Amino acid sequence: MKTIVIVLASLVLFAAAEAQKKRTIATVFKPVGAVDVKAGDKEWAKAKPATPLAAGDQVRTGESSFAIVKFLENSVLRVQEKSEVTISGEIAKGEFSKNVHLDRGELGFNVKKRPNEKFEFSTPTSVASIRGTGGLLIAGQDSNDVLILGSGTVDLKNLLSNFIASVNGGQTAYSMSDGTIRVASSSDEEKRLLNQSSPAPSDSGKNEGSNAVPDTGSTSQTGISLGMAVSAPPAKENREMTVTVEVTQSSLPLDSLTKSVADFALFYRGKPDGEYKPLRTVFSGRSNRFVIPAADVFAPTMQVFALLKLNDGSTFTSPSQSPETNPVVLPVQAGAKNELRIEFTDPSGKKKTMVIEYK
Repeated sequence: MKTIVIVLASLVLFAAAEAQKKRTIATVFKPVGAVDVKAGDKEWAKAKPATPLAAGDQVRTGESSFAIVKFLENSVLRVQEKSEVTISGEIAKGEFSKNVHLDRGELGFNVKKRPNEKFEFSTPTSVASIRGTGGLLIAGQDSNDVLILGSGTVDLKNLLSNFIASVNGGQTAYSMSDGTIRVASSSDEEKRLLNQSSPAPSDSGKNEGSNAVPDTGSTSQTGISLGMAVSAPPAKENREMTVTVEVTQSSLPLDSLTKSVADFALFYRGKPDGEYKPLRTVFSGRSNRFVIPAADVFAPTMQVFALLKLNDGSTFTSPSQSPETNPVVLPVQAGAKNELRIEFTDPSGKKKTMVIEYK
């Protein structure tokens, strides 16, 4: 009996460790063009908005394509065309360590580093330790790397010589295949490359601590134009999520618009292939709030879109184009509980699932 208990305990610990490895740490927030994801040992598959990424997963982009990758704490990456990255993350001794390995191509980043957190970018030649900053990393085919830093500070290490150099905002560092590192003020061309590759404000959120997606608006057949923006503060799984829908532009005076609204709703779902659930409220002016029930809030993301219908039949949505297939994607942090599910077959032949919660 003791042997059975020890073996079962070992299996549970091993399975818990495996579950930790597969925990979502980021999402493909916005794939544009030819973007593929490789999850663990699986084959490459086309990325969709809100595709979850766990430790060891890879993202690659084709020609004239890019991908916005967003971590749960709101750090944002822009994987440029013809690039490939590997996402890694683990918790050890109370410190959350994340690494993004750039196998080839270019990677723009805007990192929001938190206490007890280690964030690194690496290439076959270099390792950059981040302290909360924005910049561009280029992995050259000749093993010469370029780091263009817009803000903050980075410790850049050349793996061939173990030489370390400090790089500040406004500087560019060259980590060479001969083991040397050269740091200089960024040129106008390098600044242009940085601005071109940096994640846009609409990719990283309206401001720190919130996630917002503005809409350019649309015009109805009756000539009324309207634009809306959907936003939400950082949310946690299994807790109520407050989503704000704000009118950003309107050809009607706000009082007239309020009197003309026939239906106002937010549609949401926690799984990309799930059905949308509606939340309705009375339109009360420029800014309106919807509260998604805690039981419906799931990590790593929620997908939502807003719908406003007027008495004359005019209908407006945010996003304005194909909202059901191209919804607003809002990141959700995983809850404090860790859950392990083990499927097994009982003596009668029925398939069952054992759920184990661990800290």
